[in-house]
Amino acid sequence: MPKKTGLRIWRRFCRNRDGVAAVEFALLLPVMLITYTGMVDVVQLVMVNRKVTQLTSALSDLTARVQSVSSTDVQNIFNAARSILMPYDSDKVTMVIASVVIDSAGVAKVCWSEPRDGTAPARGTSITIPDTYRVPGTSVIMARASYEYTPIVGYVLTKSFTLGDSPIYARPRNGVAGGTNNIEQVVRTGTNPCPLYN
Repeated sequence: MPKKTGLRIWRRFCRNRDGVAAVEFALLLPVMLITYTGMVDVVQLVMVNRKVTQLTSALSDLTARVQSVSSTDVQNIFNAARSILMPYDSDKVTMVIASVVIDSAGVAKVCWSEPRDGTAPARGTSITIPDTYRVPGTSVIMARASYEYTPIVGYVLTKSFTLGDSPIYARPRNGVAGGTNNIEQVVRTGTNPCPLYN
């Protein structure tokens, strides 16, 4: 008799579907939580990256609109661009603005540059710029920004990422014609327009 009772209990247990949803939920909950926390970090990373790109574009655009800039003007441009990062921590961003002159041989050299919490290329330094902007006898404004992103949750994305750090260029719109060959450029207050360096 006990053998039949045990068999009967086993059959009833195998047919019983009560609690299946609870067991499935218990098995899937860790996977769902990891996916959710990973998505939080990935979405934040994408949003911050987008804002850093907008910030870099604003740096080059605001600088290219003026004829000349002083150190105070550049700091005001940096402050205005930093507000784009809100609500993210704007103390983690480094920024550089530079005026670049392209000589008659197509070599791009820095005329002036200004960093914010980072380093900037020195005057006369040769730099590489895209072919579309490397027109001899012209100038461009180059802006670069980078952001050290630290994941909020840190379960899926466990390390920090440097976002941005790709330059964005803009042609001067109201630049001053000067220097060798009267190159239209944004001039640094208190200095002469840049020559072609060759």
